[in-house]
Amino acid sequence: MSSLFSSISNKKLVIQWKKEHREIVASANKIIKAYKTNKLNMLRKEMENLNELTLEHLMDEDMEFYKFLMLGDSLDDKIKELIEDFIETFEKTKATLMDFLTKYTLSDAVYDQEFIDDFKMIVGLLSQRITYEEKTLYKALQEK
Repeated sequence: MSSLFSSISNKKLVIQWKKEHREIVASANKIIKAYKTNKLNMLRKEMENLNELTLEHLMDEDMEFYKFLMLGDSLDDKIKELIEDFIETFEKTKATLMDFLTKYTLSDAVYDQEFIDDFKMIVGLLSQRITYEEKTLYKALQEK
């Protein structure tokens, strides 16, 4: 199974995940624009969209990484180490993200200065994670 990570399906998976990252970033930009222009209905709608995009992406990644780890000895050591590191280091960020999305997708969410401060912090964390994923883990998956 050493050719597992050079397969077309896994390359497509990485391409899909990168596309989802771009969609998440685009959604974040729409949220910032809606906040700056005080279009609260648009902001609320885009927060729901961001929530959906993010949850689907995270669940898909989690499921696929679990499948990779279940390969056991046939999984490349470098890939295994990168996946395990990703899971371990992303745990706290994921919890922070989920708390944020839960709070600000409620029907009575308030989009004030606290919101935008929290949002900027979340965007910073996600930007770092996306860069890390794409430059290390995704790259390694595509090269094998």
